[in-house]
Amino acid sequence: MKRAMSLLVGAAMVLVMATACQPDPGPTGLYRGIQPDITPVVTPKGSGIEWGAAPVIDPNYGGVLYAGTPIAMNDPRPPAVNGNQPLRYWKADPNNGLTDRPAIIWLHGGGFAKGVGSMYGLAAGTGAEYAKRGYVSFSVEYRMDTTVMAPSTTSLCQWVQDNVDPSNPVWVTRKDTCAANITAAQRDALAFVRYLRANAATFGIDANRIAVAGFSAGAVTASNAAFQWDDVGAVNYFTGDDLSAASSRPNAAIGASGCTFDFDSTDTAPDTIDAWDPPTSFIASRYDQAVNYQCSALTAQAAHDAGLVAELTSYCNEGTHADALYNAYKTATDEQWTTFLVRHLGIYTETREPTAPVICA
Repeated sequence: MKRAMSLLVGAAMVLVMATACQPDPGPTGLYRGIQPDITPVVTPKGSGIEWGAAPVIDPNYGGVLYAGTPIAMNDPRPPAVNGNQPLRYWKADPNNGLTDRPAIIWLHGGGFAKGVGSMYGLAAGTGAEYAKRGYVSFSVEYRMDTTVMAPSTTSLCQWVQDNVDPSNPVWVTRKDTCAANITAAQRDALAFVRYLRANAATFGIDANRIAVAGFSAGAVTASNAAFQWDDVGAVNYFTGDDLSAASSRPNAAIGASGCTFDFDSTDTAPDTIDAWDPPTSFIASRYDQAVNYQCSALTAQAAHDAGLVAELTSYCNEGTHADALYNAYKTATDEQWTTFLVRHLGIYTETREPTAPVICA
């Protein structure tokens, strides 16, 4: 399916590169460094903006989350409408008077069971920092099944990863549910890519310069959006949603502690990666207990072997995860990601060459 769309995707990539005429301004230039004259405008904390809706997948939606604890005390979400969950975003806009700006879709973590409450913080934190560089940042909600192993607060997907046993029917059932949740998150993210493209003029963004990014479960979703962008499902999320796979394809992906994986074999590279996928740039730690490092390494190596740009910075003596890993190596990671973005979103020429994935032994 990806290959059948290659001509259309290729045409979009040519359009991006045709506008890449500025030389690299160095680490303090627009889109590379924080600009002192940019003060982002961030969506207020209690005012997430609804952009679309999709069928509820959470049996606890509107009920309880952790063993009798009301869901509103954990991850408050708007009420379902006719069986559909409204989906929201928080935005950090550079408010710099420019048009045709690059955009980044930031996806929160939480094990595909929680994390909605962190969305404002993601927009006002990392999202706003990238807005100060000139990127229009969106912190985006996706559907989750909040099923847990009561009374434990371990998320379903974490339990599945930590208790692999294909001979156990309970594990198989929970694995299938977790996989369905991950697919829903991927399709929600791809739908928001389409939404931005359909409303690019309203947001003042360039429809051909859209990146996806995330931490932990958000990084897994960013990786899946990059390598499975043709799996859009059958849900029309918003008025005018054309469900086009080509319109769903992000132009780049970045993330911390993410990968595209196969639940049935942790020793196998994902088979969905091919030469039509977008470039990626990730960081990972070897002893990460939440996202298997081997999955990160296999994903990056498979993408590199397919001829793609697949940067992976591996921290081989670390066990830190996601935003904690990012914060520990923030300066280096921001340099990696911003250089990657200006190169592959076609913003500047004459940047450093992409790096091959660095895999721990």
